Amino acid sequence: MADWDTNIYYNPEKHGLTPMGEIDTGRGYDFTKLVVWRRDEDGVIFWSTDSGCSCPSPFEDANSVNDLKRIDDAATFSREARTWLREQYDVSADDRDAMERLIRKVQRAARKAAAA
Repeated sequence: MADWDTNIYYNPEKHGLTPMGEIDTGRGYDFTKLVVWRRDEDGVIFWSTDSGCSCPSPFEDANSVNDLKRIDDAATFSREARTWLREQYDVSADDRDAMERLIRKVQRAARKAAAA
């Protein structure tokens, strides 16, 4: 279990990360999150998902960027993220819109990183 001070979700800067966005389809006291982060030093993009009730903290088992999925191909990420969303319970139109915005943001960042 990750220490609260180094939790990758609550303290991404301690891992050299900046959050790019997240989708949370959880309602009430639970969470069902897909989160995307960008590594500050080189712009590499990572993502992961986590879910639980109000007892655990999101991503408490993510102790480093090695526990996240690296986005090497924005098209693959887009397919996997949309599949993840389709598999969730009680997805709203706002959730779908937020996912499409996040996918476009990842695509723009991936193009920018590839051009650098």
